Amino acid sequence: MLKRLNITGPNGAGKSHLAARLAAVRPDVPVISFDAMKLTSHWRQRSRALIEADLSRAVQADSWIIEGGPSLLPFAINRADSVMWMDPPEWLRAWRLIARPLRNIGRTRKELPQGNVDWPWQQYKFAMRSIRNRAAFRTKISAQLAANPGLRVWRIRNSADVSSAIDEWRGAVDGVDPWALS
Repeated sequence: MLKRLNITGPNGAGKSHLAARLAAVRPDVPVISFDAMKLTSHWRQRSRALIEADLSRAVQADSWIIEGGPSLLPFAINRADSVMWMDPPEWLRAWRLIARPLRNIGRTRKELPQGNVDWPWQQYKFAMRSIRNRAAFRTKISAQLAANPGLRVWRIRNSADVSSAIDEWRGAVDGVDPWALS
């Protein structure tokens, strides 16, 4: 049964949105936002020691959906039974990274701690760095997945992949092995 899921990918890939959709079909599995764990307010990060201690405690639970970028993988992948790798086309990511700060201007997104307000200029500088690092993100994710065989891995590139992953996640309830259904 799939019950410990790591959703990974670069900024703007749709990780938080997918986590919310997966939680809606399996509300018994809590969602953990790595960004919420890392940040205090005004986009300041907590100390690495505090982040790692909280993350270590969180992944010891019996079930979870944890979403975050490639830097999360080394901490969560050893306890995960599955990984959803969000890898949309670059144009879609760029569009999301442009639209997100405008959609949330002056507000804190629901997956973040209060006080982390989206302002376009600040977010656009961050987005540009993220887009330039696409190859590095893919390399990090690929290496972590290769080093951890036996995981159920979805590489999600489009809406059909999202639907398929959600259907399989939904079917992984009550001990049903979704891989045995075919």
